[in-house]
Amino acid sequence: MSLAKVAREAGVAVSTVSRYVKGELNVASETARRIDAALSAEGHPPVRKQVTGLSLGLVVPSLDNPYFSTLADAVVDAAATDGVDVLTALTGSSPSRERAAVERLMRVQDVGGLIYLGMNSTNEAFTSRLAGDFPVVFLDEYVEAAGPRIAHVTANSFGGAYQATTHLLSQGHRRIAHVGGPAGLRTADQREAGYRAALKSHGIEADEAMIVRGAFSSAFGMNFFAHMARTGATPTAVFTASDIAAVGLLEAARRAGISVPGDLSVIGCDGITLGEWTSPRLTTVAQPTEQMARKAVDEITRLAAGRDAGDHVLSMRLVVRESTQEYSA
Repeated sequence: MSLAKVAREAGVAVSTVSRYVKGELNVASETARRIDAALSAEGHPPVRKQVTGLSLGLVVPSLDNPYFSTLADAVVDAAATDGVDVLTALTGSSPSRERAAVERLMRVQDVGGLIYLGMNSTNEAFTSRLAGDFPVVFLDEYVEAAGPRIAHVTANSFGGAYQATTHLLSQGHRRIAHVGGPAGLRTADQREAGYRAALKSHGIEADEAMIVRGAFSSAFGMNFFAHMARTGATPTAVFTASDIAAVGLLEAARRAGISVPGDLSVIGCDGITLGEWTSPRLTTVAQPTEQMARKAVDEITRLAAGRDAGDHVLSMRLVVRESTQEYSA
């Protein structure tokens, strides 16, 4: 490989290319793209480097849900290992605040990319604005936004829900309710689909009276028994699409004198630390938050270096604790 040729093609000094390849020098993203392209043409493998001096924008809907705060912490930790600062904006799940936060972060000179955690916006004009030359990673939620600099890092919500429901089915439960997430949210839709698919695989038709959708919140989980009372449904188990909703459900059960898991088995989704401290401890399907955060930061680095975007779907893991047990009639 000729460093002189690479330098000539990239429009930089030979010493710049040499130090860049050795990981001793950080350059502007446009310069990095030119050098990487010239190196690739010469057959040189991709340069893995620390990107000190670069900042990332992290847009978070809320820290009220421990899942979001855990994932945000994991992003900050992953970025710190690469010498990358993170500028965080909280949006309160407001579309107008989301747009304002993104526009503000994209104007900051040192921000080389944006990680969007749990995006709720479906505004086409907004997503098309992101589909330009600015590196963006949608973390946790998949958003229909096309562009060469847009990547997605998500967990397999369908597979996680299928695992959770299958676990309850393996314990002999057949009347399984579902406390789902907001209508129209991809993760919530996928978790309901996984729940329905697991029932179908066991020859069980989903009872619509046992399916309720709402916010990923403890307050919504608290309303589970009121909903069941209105519909007359009598489940022996429930799969909640978020751990925080399951926490609310467990508290509602305690207040109502309903034994978990004696009267009702409960399984959550996300794997937040709080589930280890509930009474009983919460069975769940855990998202790989550290791996997701690491992958998101790596994708930003790749995009900032001019490489193609990728979509990554990581597997969820069943964690069995004390809130589920075998059903006995």
